[in-house]
Amino acid sequence: MSLTYFGKRTPALLTVLVIAVLAVAGLLGLMGQLAVSAPPTPITTPLPSGNEEPVSIPSDGASLAEAVATVNDEVITPKAWQQATRLDAVMSQLAAQPIPTAEETLDRLINEIIVLQAVSPLLPPQPASTEAIEARIQTLETNWQVTDETVITALAEAGLERSDLTARVDRLLQVEAALSQLETQEDDLTAWLAAARASAEIGLYRSLVDEEIGKQEGEVVAEAAPPSPFPPSTPAPQPIFAPPPEMAVSPYPQNAAPDFTLSQLEGGSLTLSSLRGKPTLINFWATWCPPCRRELPALQAAYTTYQADIGFVAVNVKEDPTTVTALVQELGLTFPIALDSDGQVSNIAYEVRGLPTTVFVDANGVVVARHIGPLDEAAIEDYLKPLLETEAEAQGSGGAEGEKDEESPLPPSTLAPLRPSAPDFTLTAATGDTISLQDFRGKSNVALVFYRGHT
Repeated sequence: MSLTYFGKRTPALLTVLVIAVLAVAGLLGLMGQLAVSAPPTPITTPLPSGNEEPVSIPSDGASLAEAVATVNDEVITPKAWQQATRLDAVMSQLAAQPIPTAEETLDRLINEIIVLQAVSPLLPPQPASTEAIEARIQTLETNWQVTDETVITALAEAGLERSDLTARVDRLLQVEAALSQLETQEDDLTAWLAAARASAEIGLYRSLVDEEIGKQEGEVVAEAAPPSPFPPSTPAPQPIFAPPPEMAVSPYPQNAAPDFTLSQLEGGSLTLSSLRGKPTLINFWATWCPPCRRELPALQAAYTTYQADIGFVAVNVKEDPTTVTALVQELGLTFPIALDSDGQVSNIAYEVRGLPTTVFVDANGVVVARHIGPLDEAAIEDYLKPLLETEAEAQGSGGAEGEKDEESPLPPSTLAPLRPSAPDFTLTAATGDTISLQDFRGKSNVALVFYRGHT
């Protein structure tokens, strides 16, 4: 099962670290504040693949064959993920809000488990009463300005029943109760969730591929390189490999990869920027993670084939060197192993929310793809081949001039296209000052809101 992601909206997805009811308790808080006057439209958001028959997995983790993710040994099943994704889509449409991606829903399910696990030793979550559930649904319908019949129709279009909604609301009410309990113990719930996620063992058993990267219709034709300004007898200067100075730093595609320096398992240190000049694969993993263990031999095979042309960095997340060494020797791994002993690089700089996670960086240090979940040899090669072809073209070893590029073997959703810059403008502000879009160059994101007052 694979998921095409993250309709990803912003370069840095912050929902992982948000503990507010808006994020952890789904979209109910946000939806409850907004109204919708138009009837819901058919759902078109990509949903988790249903090719595999959902299997109920014991909570004790006896079988992980069909797991989507695990959180401290608690399993998220395909059925739970698919159902939550569809419910989020229906609720978002009723509230006239952007539909969250399936990955965002999975991220929220992980947060919910972390919150409930934090309070369960002291006060196990209790199911909400039927009255409380119906009262919450009624409040939402009132705020959305829809009838219960409209909700039932929207659920049916998504293959759901009203009982699915009541079960989801029950779960969210349990999360709200847990949050209320945590508020009495923690001064900063946002910081608490960040720390809880950093210490949790979150394993991902399905590949989550970034969908928004490269969502652009039509072909992007690269312009021919201008002729060199140097006479034939003058040696050209050595190329400088670095991202554009105005590019934002972020672990997501079309941003400069965050630089880091970590100790290596074999001694010495490794700095990511020292690998510029050739593409680099950065893999985040841990020995306790079964998908990581299955993925490591595939990484070793890729390293054996491409080590001369591709940089490889396997970043182990918060484990002691002895534990790491034992598995490295068992599997015969020879690629560089970096030790992120405190999790600062993985959890903070690269916002790794589950293992394994792999980031692909081009020769200039720009992130071009981010893969969440395990990779096999074929998938790794699909990511590396376009990087190698791009590098070959940059060195003037591409095909004949005017020859049409071959279609990339990578799914369209995993490629980062060249996007045009937003048109600049200058307007007069309410204060009388002038403001230009270019004043905000260098910001990772700029939100433009167009509206019209009553006239």
